Amino acid sequence: MSIANQCKFFGHVITVEKALAVRKATPGGNRNTLVFECIKCGQPVRPHLAGDRCAAHFVHLVRNPQCQFIEPAREY
Repeated sequence: MSIANQCKFFGHVITVEKALAVRKATPGGNRNTLVFECIKCGQPVRPHLAGDRCAAHFVHLVRNPQCQFIEPAREY
């Protein structure tokens, strides 16, 4: 299993960096209308910025244990 670094956006596969740029360029009120989809299962995902211990990646809006992509461990 791996971390998702690509998604589908209007039928095109894009990188997490491109998705973050699209989200940043979209006015705040319209961000919820953006539809990023997991390339493995097709479920909605959201791009996340890179952190101290994790590269930029996508996470499912609703956890999907059947998907091949895992979500990074949460730091508490």
